[in-house]
Amino acid sequence: MLAYGWSSSAPAQTKKERNSASQRYEINQAFDGSVYHKDNNVWVCTREFAELFGMPKQFIGNVKGVAAAAFRIESKSYQACGYGGKANACRMVDACVLDLYFDESKTPLPWATDIKSQWVPSNSSMYWLRLPNSRVERPYGKLSIDSSPEVIRNKLLPDAIVAFADPVTKVESKFTTNANAGKGGPESVSDALPLRGYMRDFYRNLSVVSLNFGCGRLDRKDVNIRLDALRKSPFKYESRSHRLYLPPAFVQQMNGKMTEHSEKNAIFYRSLFKPPLGTNAE
Repeated sequence: MLAYGWSSSAPAQTKKERNSASQRYEINQAFDGSVYHKDNNVWVCTREFAELFGMPKQFIGNVKGVAAAAFRIESKSYQACGYGGKANACRMVDACVLDLYFDESKTPLPWATDIKSQWVPSNSSMYWLRLPNSRVERPYGKLSIDSSPEVIRNKLLPDAIVAFADPVTKVESKFTTNANAGKGGPESVSDALPLRGYMRDFYRNLSVVSLNFGCGRLDRKDVNIRLDALRKSPFKYESRSHRLYLPPAFVQQMNGKMTEHSEKNAIFYRSLFKPPLGTNAE
């Protein structure tokens, strides 16, 4: 019997149903001549998490504070246009996303809501509706969701969703990181990571939290993430919990994805202007 109360005994699948029906990650992601949905995340996880979902051994790493982390770069549902003063010079808007899987039997999260699942509808048609009284009715953003009235919100770093708060002070808690504090120590803070959404009890004791992560290369070889109770000042916290550690091998993979993203954008920007005379354009 493995962790999370799951048994490894599962019926063998035929080649015909491998990609479409298998519950095992390695089988589901193996090309067998038919079309399949390829995972675009880079992963790091504990051995128990890998065994639970049938993931390859190379995903197992020295991650701490979470059962697994997955990073990807995805395109939003709209474009940014007008580059170089040209109305039709457009490119897709991308988001760098970090999913964190918590085993709440070991690391229970300080939930500030009883709602089991919430997501910011940033890819919805609602994104384009300018609400007449949004600054009054939705002071934390037009896509914001009402939080519990007892939670003390951070007004300088507003989030659409308030999922966590210090259990004692009721001060809103946000995920922060030292990822870009190249000269700081492990407890330093360089960025807050906005909450994209969450699902409690995704499977057994596992809950998943999805965060917006910056798309620039990270300054540190290893990255710490914490859940800080923030009141007013952006990076001064009243309490800190849930220290997470992302190992260097995973951070290197994240940087690889970001480098590819940066190079793709550079090609687009160069295409907006004619190269100087006497140079070789790509």
